[in-house]
Amino acid sequence: MAKVSGPIRVYPEAFTRARILKGLSQRELARLTQYSIAYVSQLERGHRNPSPHAAQQFCLVLDKPFDALFYLVDVNKSKQEKAEAIHRA
Repeated sequence: MAKVSGPIRVYPEAFTRARILKGLSQRELARLTQYSIAYVSQLERGHRNPSPHAAQQFCLVLDKPFDALFYLVDVNKSKQEKAEAIHRA
């Protein structure tokens, strides 16, 4: 099985919904995860990608599995798609 490698991306709407359903403000989530309010806000707006550690902390606090809040970008697949597009041209 191929190893997926690449950046972690957030599902902004799911992330925000999970926080609200947990009854937390951005400030409270930031405090519980030891990240800044600005970082939480940037994730909710989709303007920032979390580190692996940050994603893990948010999943723990929000009591959600990784794939409910985040996804991995398969860099190898992107490279292959680009190569195939160039080859077709």
